[in-house]
Amino acid sequence: MKKVLIVDDSSYMRMFIKKVIQKGGSYLIIEASNKDEAIEMYNNEEPDIVILDLNMSEETKDGISLLIQIMSIDPEAIAIVISAVRYEDVKDECLSLGAKHYLQKPFETETLLGVLEEYK
Repeated sequence: MKKVLIVDDSSYMRMFIKKVIQKGGSYLIIEASNKDEAIEMYNNEEPDIVILDLNMSEETKDGISLLIQIMSIDPEAIAIVISAVRYEDVKDECLSLGAKHYLQKPFETETLLGVLEEYK
């Protein structure tokens, strides 16, 4: 069973993403609401996949610094960024930092499930 870490400061978005993931099969899902929690959970839980939001807390693009930290811990990490940010350069930056996918909010549930299917 794959372990997925969902990182988003919005409890609603974490719940929504969790429900989408559960439709796609058996996953062990853990959650973090900020960058610090996410790094601690990543180190302790060693998830197979990380789904993270870009904009968390007051700090803009907090998710980018989280992505950088995760990739420095594990250059082979499977990170999927989900964000409302619509700028192509932000998407390109995330992908160049090591994210495997960048999904724009709102996203189709089938799109996220298709991405997860790639890593089963």
